[in-house]
Amino acid sequence: MARRTRIPTRAELTAPFQSKAAFVDFVKAPVDNEGHVTVGDPKWSNKDLEPTPPEHRTWTWFNLPLYWFSNQFSLTGWNTGSSLVAVGLTWQQSFISCVLGALLASVIVVLMARPGVKYHIGFPVLCRSSMGMYGSYFFIFIRAIVCIIWYGIQTFYAGSILSVMLRCIFGSSWENMANMLPGDADITSKVLLAFFLAWIMEFPFMWIHPRHIHYIFTVKGFTMPIAAFAIFGWCMHLGGGLSSMKMASDVAETLADKTPLGWMIMNGINVIMGSLSPMLVNQPDLSRYCAKPRDAGALQGVSVFISSVLVFFLGLASTTSIQSIWGEAYWNIWDLLGSILDHYWNPATRAGVFFVALAFLLGVFATNFGANSIPFGADMTGLFPKLLTIRRGQILCSVLGVAVVPWKLMANANAFLSFLGSYNIFMAPLCAVIIFDYAFIRKGNVHVPSCYDGSKHGLYYFWSGVNWIGVIAWLLGTTMGIPGLIGQYQPQLMSDASRYMYMMGWILTFVTSAVVYMVASLPIKSRWRIFPSGREDAPFTWEWLSNEGREGFFDGDRENQSVIYAPPTPTGTDGEEARFGEKGGDKMI
Repeated sequence: MARRTRIPTRAELTAPFQSKAAFVDFVKAPVDNEGHVTVGDPKWSNKDLEPTPPEHRTWTWFNLPLYWFSNQFSLTGWNTGSSLVAVGLTWQQSFISCVLGALLASVIVVLMARPGVKYHIGFPVLCRSSMGMYGSYFFIFIRAIVCIIWYGIQTFYAGSILSVMLRCIFGSSWENMANMLPGDADITSKVLLAFFLAWIMEFPFMWIHPRHIHYIFTVKGFTMPIAAFAIFGWCMHLGGGLSSMKMASDVAETLADKTPLGWMIMNGINVIMGSLSPMLVNQPDLSRYCAKPRDAGALQGVSVFISSVLVFFLGLASTTSIQSIWGEAYWNIWDLLGSILDHYWNPATRAGVFFVALAFLLGVFATNFGANSIPFGADMTGLFPKLLTIRRGQILCSVLGVAVVPWKLMANANAFLSFLGSYNIFMAPLCAVIIFDYAFIRKGNVHVPSCYDGSKHGLYYFWSGVNWIGVIAWLLGTTMGIPGLIGQYQPQLMSDASRYMYMMGWILTFVTSAVVYMVASLPIKSRWRIFPSGREDAPFTWEWLSNEGREGFFDGDRENQSVIYAPPTPTGTDGEEARFGEKGGDKMI
């Protein structure tokens, strides 16, 4: 008897396709914007890329200053100043470098925060107005890669601090844990275990949206200074105060190479700017959550300067003070705390070191969120707006941060400083283009809807979607630092000229890009489109588009709530070019 073949039902035939559609819907970024205007094609926009709505602007006048105060009172700030001593600078030379670097950084911070607080857009969207809709992809990608590396480094910091805390609790049981890793691994088994424990502790914070994360910076702004001053006071008392710093300076002078003093100080400024560069580029991603422009103004700059100078001094003073009696410059805080436990192993010391380390651990977590995971999340929304949100990007950053093997970058002070310097030559030119394009070419006028318009007729499409003047300015600025960067890893190839150029890397690359951008823009400045088609008669005055509640929108741009604006069609109904905001120029989908 022939066997009958069962014919699948319609539901069974369509089930795989339904499952695939459900999965695609699941991985797509949320499109609900809670009743607010949704600007632009979904290819360029999602909920987290939209201008921050008023109810989400939860950062007030003290949040950004406290953010910087807490951020500088961290392991990066402490290690940067002390690492200058470890490579041969005297404490006076290091301190001069810190003051000049902090002063320069305070100015750049305010300038970079200005577009974010005026238009409430993050770096990925702002970058489109300077580099073009497609040109911005490359620079967003660069920052994303650096955020991953820095996330791994900060987690390594946290693991090293956690290792000290576990030693305070378990004593010799933790300290004498068998090391199963080879010597060239640049990390021990116990520190590697602490690294993953710290990573697990950080991971739950990746699910918190940036508008709610400012509370941790407020807490850190009070706890970190207490811990930093505590360890500073102990080191100064043990080392004999300022007199011990003078002794350590004499030792450092014998260790320093024959580099002229001016170049040594310039190198120190470059290192300081390298430690701050991630936060400089990230400013729009934080200032967009401020309620008023003054919340990201001069007070923030003052906070940057004071906190930077203060923590750099505490770090280098503590390092030189201990160096004078123990003969070694402990350029990172966990080695310093570990050495204190080695010399003074008693219950009081263990308790004191534990609480100091706990404060630094909290500080590392906060720095990792504000400087790395949140900016990376913002970058991912800019690169993949249909799939990723800031929260999803943060989670991805935490996973990828493990893969960069951060302990290799932190093997010694020279490796640490080389990494900081290498970041300068890529980010400083980008800061220059963004600042000079915003302040001098556009006089602070950014048309927000055009930042989500990828059509060929869009305001920020430029030439083939790229602002080639900005790209060339960035390339020429970066080129000035490339020979020195190669020489850092291949010293035999480095001449004195390239070494000196690298020592002034941040200033040199920034100024080069700024000059090239301004000079190249002069011949076409009269034809530079500041406002979209049909709006050319708008007053070309300082930040006109952000004043009087406009926030980057013309009248009529936001009249249809919860409507997605598609790019204007090439021609209107009468054959003329369609104007943004005019009848026939907006296609609703």
